[in-house]
Amino acid sequence: MQSFLYQMLSILLVLSFVWLSNSEYLTEVVWKNGSHHRSKVITAVDIIASHNYPVETHTAFTGDGYILSIFRIPSSQRCDHDGPKPAVLLNHGMTGSADTWLLTGPRNGLPYKLADACYDVWLMNCRGTRYSRRHRTLKAWLFKFWRFSWHEIGMEDLPATIDHILAATNQESLHYVGHSQGCTALLVTLSMIPEYNERIRTVSLLAPPVFLKHSLSMGHKIMKYLLNVLPDTEVMPHHKLLNAAISDMCNVIGVRSVCTALYLLSNGRVSQHMDRTVIPLLIATHPAGISTRQPRHFFQLKDSGRFRQYDFGFALNYLIYRQSTPPDYPLDRVRPLSNVHIFYSDDDGTISPRDMKHLAKMLPHAVTHHIADKTWDHMDFVIAKTANKMINLPIINIIKSFEEYSKQERSNKKGKIILNAILNEF
Repeated sequence: MQSFLYQMLSILLVLSFVWLSNSEYLTEVVWKNGSHHRSKVITAVDIIASHNYPVETHTAFTGDGYILSIFRIPSSQRCDHDGPKPAVLLNHGMTGSADTWLLTGPRNGLPYKLADACYDVWLMNCRGTRYSRRHRTLKAWLFKFWRFSWHEIGMEDLPATIDHILAATNQESLHYVGHSQGCTALLVTLSMIPEYNERIRTVSLLAPPVFLKHSLSMGHKIMKYLLNVLPDTEVMPHHKLLNAAISDMCNVIGVRSVCTALYLLSNGRVSQHMDRTVIPLLIATHPAGISTRQPRHFFQLKDSGRFRQYDFGFALNYLIYRQSTPPDYPLDRVRPLSNVHIFYSDDDGTISPRDMKHLAKMLPHAVTHHIADKTWDHMDFVIAKTANKMINLPIINIIKSFEEYSKQERSNKKGKIILNAILNEF
């Protein structure tokens, strides 16, 4: 989860500065020959297909009525394995979507690297994002549609997505990689619905915002008061035409540097690791849309110093939880089929290393991966120029090690069964 304050400021700056400075070009983009002309709306399917990877779109249905889109990269030209492949689910951070994982392309993009390594890759889109704005009975313009935080994503979206993938692949479990909010949601799932631990082979958490006592310091107090005034509604929505038009402008020589500078402002700092070539595509696809309740819930974690459910206030807490304060998530129940791997850095502007160490102590089986580079920031985990070396390869090795160990265990088990059968003949 990036600094919410800086994201809000950056969007306003991008829209106002680019619009005022380039109104003539914008008119050329939006109007052509006197008629309305839409700039091309870029989707995850477009991005994946443009790199010559096969792509499928799947749909999952949550128990509370939300309709989620999931993108699948089932294979790669670099993989010569024809049989069933282990499934890997990637879940994005707040304000992002499946697009976030695809921005850097095959050179540094984790989904492509996983597909090249012969894994069946699935990209999740949480409720409220540009790809998951449908509901069985509710329209997205209703306040009721937006009455959710990442708690509901963990309780409803993730189980529905995992169940769909396992049914589609005829597998019993899968590998999981989450960035930012994608980590938080999984810990909600595994702690509150512990049977899903048996369906997760490996867990890789990139900069997980869970305990936030020493984190989220910049802009927290200002944004907390603003968000508390607002009802449960959408903020930072994805506007297809506007995002596409701005992206077109960001590709124009002379405007590109402006877009780069404004995007860097949105992160509150300049990361030397950032692949700046992704900025036009990032602006075309982000932000993807969130509910006001999502950052509010994170700010509550900051204020309480605990990892607990949403605080509705004294009276409603008694009605919902039968106690005055929200209950903590029981992290002692988080026990997937292997260790939980936590990746963190010292210079993350969102997550403090002190809170990462506390999280590792609270989990039954956690392994920490400290990024040694002192300048590694929150979004570098996904869009850094060196993400392949620093993040992707270690994750692939974690998955590969588990698969090789499981294969050996199955082989040993099969050998024992054959041996016992032979012995029983005598």
